[in-house]
This record gives sequence, C-alpha cells and structure tokens, in this order.
Amino acid sequence: MLGLLNRVFVRIQRWKQGIPRGAADIYNRLADTTIKLLQELVAGEAARLNPERVADMGCGPGSLLLRLVELDELTYCVGIDISRPMAHIFWRNAGQRGARHRVDVVVADAHKMPLRRGCLDLLLSTGTLHHLRRPGEVFRECARVLREGGEAWIYEFSHDAPKAEVERTAREFKRPKLLLRLVAALHGLPRREFEEGYLRRELEESGVEYEVTYEGVVTRILVRPVGGG
Repeated sequence: MLGLLNRVFVRIQRWKQGIPRGAADIYNRLADTTIKLLQELVAGEAARLNPERVADMGCGPGSLLLRLVELDELTYCVGIDISRPMAHIFWRNAGQRGARHRVDVVVADAHKMPLRRGCLDLLLSTGTLHHLRRPGEVFRECARVLREGGEAWIYEFSHDAPKAEVERTAREFKRPKLLLRLVAALHGLPRREFEEGYLRRELEESGVEYEVTYEGVVTRILVRPVGGG
C-alpha cells in the first residue's frame, strides 16, 4: 500500500515540481515539522565542517539554512527553489528570525542552477530528489558548482527501510513508526531505486563520484566532483 502511495505521489510531484501557493503554506506548517528533525541533524553535521559557501537545493521554507546560519558563520548562504511561493515563505521566515542579512534565496530549477562553477564548499538537499524529472542532470549540476574537495549531501526518506532501522529512527526523531513510513511514502523514494532502480542508473550515467548510505529511514547520496577526493 505504501509503495503504491509513493508511486502516485512521486508522479504528481514530478509533474508539478514546485509546490504551489496554498500547498506551500500547508507544507510550512505541517509536513515540515517532521522533515525539520532531519534538517536539524544535517545542519549540525554541516556546521562541524565550518564551510564558507553553502547552498540548499530545493530549500523550501528555509528551515535547514536558517538553522545552519544560527550555528555557523557563513560567507555565502543561498537557498534555491523552483517554487516562487515557497521562496516567499523562506524570505518571510528569514525576516521573522532576523536572518535576512545572512541568507539569500533564488527561484530557479535545480537542473540548471544559477551558480558559478566551483563556487560552493557544500551543497545540501533534503526531500527534493523525488521532485526531479532528470536526476542525472542534477547530479552533474551538483558536481559542477562544487569546488575541489567540496561535497553535496542529498537526503531522502525511504519507506521500505527494514523494521529495525525504522524503529531506531522513530526513537531518534521521537515520532511514531507509522508516521515516519507515511511521510517517507509521501515525501521520499524507496531504497530499491538507489540499489537497483532508475536512481542507480542515473547516478552511474551521470559521471560523478558518489556514495549511497542508509541511516534508518533516511537515504543519503554524497556527490563529489570527479577527482575531488
């Protein structure tokens, strides 16, 4: 049942790509409460690297970047989202947290990011991959905008994680197991796509250096420029 639900919602989100007005406000209030738990962990891990130039691809309401700028001094920090309503929410949230002078947001397609080659130390993305129609192009874009030694961390929820790993994430996030699986089905991609499905093919054909790891219900792709170490 969750697999069917996932396939339906992934098709809808790829067709629409950007989250429209109305749905963006609902996402900001409801769905983000679970995804924000992942973003808290990602922001903490990113801050320990002390990066200077960071972007969030598919930034949504900006929770990840706004948390990161609270933890770390960044020279350059920009959110990228294809949804104009979501970018407006990001800017509003930044104002409420007194962070407009520390972040920027641009409305753009992840398949062609308006960033210079080699300009970033770190590119982050949480819950965006399932929206993308041509992920191979996006993986190449990620590698293009990273400096030598830079990394892209791309996170997705996976509803088909083993039971023991779901239980571990439920304890860590303090959320019911069923809720985590439901969020992963509505807002993620199954592990099988990374192991033997289309995402595995897209990664291999993209020509980037990558590594896929599983952390409970969370799947992470680490992308580096070829020869980036």
